[in-house]
Amino acid sequence: MGKHFSEMINQILGPNGSIASCVGNFEFRPSQLQYAELVYKALREKRYAIIEAGTGTGKTLGYLVPVLLSDKKTVISTATKNLQEQIFLKDIPLLEKATGEQVNALMMKGRKNYLCLHRYFQNFSRPFLPGIELGKTRERFEEWLEKTEFADRSELSWMREDDPIWNLLSASSEQCLGTECPSWDDCYLNRLRRKAAQARIIVVNHHLLFADLVVKEGGFGEIIPRFQALVFDEAHALEDIATTYFGESLSTNQLMELVSDIEREKTLRREKELMGHLEAIKTAGAELRQIFEQGEEKGELSKNYIEIIAKGPAHAIKRALGFICHSSRFREMKNPFLQSLAIRAADLENRLDRLLTSNDPNWLKWYEKRKKAVVLHMSPLDISGSMDRLLYQKVKSIVFTSATLSAGRTFDYFRTRMGLSSTSLQQIYPSHFDFGKQSLMYVPTDLPDPNDQLFVQKAAERIAELLKISKGRALVLFTSHHNMNTVSQLLEGKIPFPAYRQGEAPRSSLLSRFREQTHSVLFATGSFWQGVDVPGEALSCLIIDKLPFDSPADPLVGARIRLIRERGGNPFMDYQLPSAILALKQGLGRLIRSSSDRGIISVLDVRIRTSRYGRFFLDSLPAIPLTHNLDDIARFFES
Repeated sequence: MGKHFSEMINQILGPNGSIASCVGNFEFRPSQLQYAELVYKALREKRYAIIEAGTGTGKTLGYLVPVLLSDKKTVISTATKNLQEQIFLKDIPLLEKATGEQVNALMMKGRKNYLCLHRYFQNFSRPFLPGIELGKTRERFEEWLEKTEFADRSELSWMREDDPIWNLLSASSEQCLGTECPSWDDCYLNRLRRKAAQARIIVVNHHLLFADLVVKEGGFGEIIPRFQALVFDEAHALEDIATTYFGESLSTNQLMELVSDIEREKTLRREKELMGHLEAIKTAGAELRQIFEQGEEKGELSKNYIEIIAKGPAHAIKRALGFICHSSRFREMKNPFLQSLAIRAADLENRLDRLLTSNDPNWLKWYEKRKKAVVLHMSPLDISGSMDRLLYQKVKSIVFTSATLSAGRTFDYFRTRMGLSSTSLQQIYPSHFDFGKQSLMYVPTDLPDPNDQLFVQKAAERIAELLKISKGRALVLFTSHHNMNTVSQLLEGKIPFPAYRQGEAPRSSLLSRFREQTHSVLFATGSFWQGVDVPGEALSCLIIDKLPFDSPADPLVGARIRLIRERGGNPFMDYQLPSAILALKQGLGRLIRSSSDRGIISVLDVRIRTSRYGRFFLDSLPAIPLTHNLDDIARFFES
């Protein structure tokens, strides 16, 4: 590491650096300096780095400073919109203030976050839109469009999160007309692209990044310009998101969107044969949903399912899509909108064909039920090949970082899943928080095994005891909706604190109520295991019902287990155990968010102390004192 760089980083992040001078109560962290130096090494030497930085290390500034000093065009990708906004609206401005330099940075979101002018003019030129008061709404939009730079929907504070009008005014990559669009020159997304081409740092999220990598391979519709370096923050979430975008999917919603886009074109309503095919798609879409009505929320697309779909709804859908694509003459017309409809129909027909006919053993076909829709998926069970083809061959400086990437003090699991070599730079910087004083871990000795039918009842009773000692102030995380719903029902009226349950209201409003009401309790599952930031007294007790093993009943998990076994590996040690360890570490990360936080973590799963694999969990966690006695918790809070 060059002395010059070490001095520069010290001038910014050191104990007497420029950040210290403009932040009240600045806390110098030596590990942040070491972290920044390793990031710079990866950028300078065109290497890949895997870095775990415990909560409180200050990793955001730890990578922003070397990125700024490297002079490379860099994309920073996060898993959550919250962190994306924090980097762009808080951390980069702080860096500008500290260094006195303007950082040429830009935040980019997925294309559905921006208004499409063509669809705006198309829809607002009508005499009416169902369920929408057009006059007043048009005025509001016109006023906004006069002053907005990129037409980002987050600027519309008056619009509900689930307002159906936005779907009519934004365009997916399938709906975009590209250079043929009459509004191409004034397009907000093009304006964003042009600005991104000039920016030094672009802040995106993993969803946009992977969607863009796939689109780049197709050669049209990309949003993110070419870049030299990439920082994946919250890198623990990469595999699930990449699997979604590297795979194929077809939803009944995509079919219905195509139908409604065609129906909106007034000139086509007289085409009786075309209208008949649209009705056939609607009927077949309803049949497709019906096929899975009795099934689980997610499941494998068995041969039986594929035969039923192929002989039933798929036949009618393919026939109708074939007509739109080939017999409707849309492709020959000079109308770019009609041409795009034919291209979309062809794409959907090809996807349906691949979903029904492909037989690659390294891919899984599965279905997923959503609100009023069914999605058919074909997903890779190993993303390492796609990562290499779409990313590693093109970008040589990549940093993978998170508070949770190691299991059993090694990165073997993460490296294998990502297809990274052991020559990558690797380092763990533990949290500098004093877990010995700030926290206590409680594991009961007298509860039944989680597979016992009495477990949920007994766990509910123990949760009530814990909440009484902690006076609420608790986040209770469950590994299943069933356990969450059962426990919250069993405790209804039995705990003297405001209790909230995931699903009762939007996530953001549940979290703000939980933060504001200090002695409240929040019952939650999966999505609350990560990205939840509640510093201070409101979260003093974290309760986890079971060790967070992914269910083998989940189609992707079950298929990955089979593939590892077929390749001669040990699915439990190579995949299930490390995956559960990372999830538990994510959960624990909700509790201690600052050096003044104090709290207890309770894992109600006796297997952490009775099973042979329990020690792997304990060895992967910070050095937290362990107790099996509720009296110790009472003493902890009294002190």
